[in-house]
Amino acid sequence: MSRVTAVGLMVAGLLAGGARAPAVASHAEESLTPEALKARVEAMKAPRVAWREIAWKSCLLEGLKESREKKKPVLLWVFIDRPIDDARC
Repeated sequence: MSRVTAVGLMVAGLLAGGARAPAVASHAEESLTPEALKARVEAMKAPRVAWREIAWKSCLLEGLKESREKKKPVLLWVFIDRPIDDARC
């Protein structure tokens, strides 16, 4: 999918969904203290998210070893960051 097509689909989806532009922040919101801002961010977070409780491994070999010991399956998450103009896909 080309970049132009992807942008066109995104714009069409926004128009069809009736999306609105975000409201301009008021001066009071701009002058929040770091502590107040942190409290607002924490209030928006879900209290308990299951994937945060998983002991993720960054080494495949460690993960395979633990998987065998606990007789549990392995979830392998692979992310390959390619340039946006890469036309191979």
